Amino acid sequence: MRIDLEHGGRRPWIAKIGLAVANRVLGFKPPPVLAVTYRPDLLHPALRRYITRGVSAHSSWTKGQSELFAAFVSDLNRCHF
Repeated sequence: MRIDLEHGGRRPWIAKIGLAVANRVLGFKPPPVLAVTYRPDLLHPALRRYITRGVSAHSSWTKGQSELFAAFVSDLNRCHF
């Protein structure tokens, strides 16, 4: 079973507006933002900020480094994508 990150969850209204704006400007909803905002009650706010900063365009990580880190963590969690 796959979670519907785009339409499910308990996003606060501000996250819904931000995702709508991102979709309008970028043409898609950024997957890291969808994941972090899906169930905000499950993540500590400091961890959400850290994750968001790590995958954002203003990060010191390249896109490839972010993807490699995500793949590494998914492998540790035995989650294949």
